[in-house]
Amino acid sequence: MRRALRLTALAVALVGTVFWFFGGPNLGWTKTRVGVAKLDPVTEIEFTEWEKRFVPGVDFLAGALGVAGVFFAVSLFCRAPKTVSIHQHQTSSL
Repeated sequence: MRRALRLTALAVALVGTVFWFFGGPNLGWTKTRVGVAKLDPVTEIEFTEWEKRFVPGVDFLAGALGVAGVFFAVSLFCRAPKTVSIHQHQTSSL
């Protein structure tokens, strides 16, 4: 159980970080639309056109790392499986 929780924590942290990094590492808040500067062909005035695009921000990264931290913290409260040494097993059968 401990190993599964720790591997899940690692996977969540890794996937969240990779998604944030390759989604365009935005150091601000998560954006659902991005402004693109365009030029009017007739008047040659620059204007902003908004495109719908998901850009993960540091809040997304912090959330992923927070969830990974919770999984890891829960794994600390799980008991490690008991192991029986070979020496103990041989002496008890005599």
